[in-house]
Amino acid sequence: MLDQLKRQTRRVARKLLLGALTMRSDVGFDPYGDMRNMVKRSKPIMFDVGANVGQTIGHFHDYFPDCTTHSFEPSPTTFIQTQQRAAEVSNAYAWNCGLGSAPGKLTLNENEHSDMSSFLPLGAKGWGNIKQETVVDVRTIDEFCREHNIDQIDVLKSDTQGFDLEVFKGAEGMMRQNKIGVLYFEVTFFELYKNLPRFSEIYDYLTNHGFLLVTFYRFHYRPKFGKSMAAWTDVMFVHESYIKPSA
Repeated sequence: MLDQLKRQTRRVARKLLLGALTMRSDVGFDPYGDMRNMVKRSKPIMFDVGANVGQTIGHFHDYFPDCTTHSFEPSPTTFIQTQQRAAEVSNAYAWNCGLGSAPGKLTLNENEHSDMSSFLPLGAKGWGNIKQETVVDVRTIDEFCREHNIDQIDVLKSDTQGFDLEVFKGAEGMMRQNKIGVLYFEVTFFELYKNLPRFSEIYDYLTNHGFLLVTFYRFHYRPKFGKSMAAWTDVMFVHESYIKPSA
């Protein structure tokens, strides 16, 4: 009973926030509102890569009530919460695996802060402790879409703590066929993880596949050389074939 009350409270809070955000029309303030302005289909398909505890599932279904979501979380323990969140809404599916550039197995560095867990080693400026290293299944988006007969991803959200370029490389087939509309992901400029790709690498890869930069969202800063430097932010791209024509 208490869990049900908590879920209802969360839903009401999200709807109140959604009502307030719909009054904002400026790009770069509300990513889900920006998605809604670009998504063409009434029943879109959303991919939630690096789902953590399923935070994004509620946002997707508040803004797109008739959407279908596929959430991917590689950590077996964190996945339990993702699965619980997915069970609260219709047409939400949770998958206990990672996504990358090739199918196989990878070692997940599970941080005591679950949102810091990554396939990349923790860097000099990262935080938390690695509580365990877990070998997990990794698939590609192209493989998953073939298996599940998915011919269009309207929104691909990726928050994989520095592994997003590998996720995109595993979706190259879908990208080349213009089958992915909107990308929303985190980019890191600080040494939070080792072997982080430069933003320029990600930008070049996406623009070479027909994506256009829409906006950056709120920047987070960390001190370096005695000054505040950009550490990470979220960014949105849209495929040029997916842009709605002007009315």
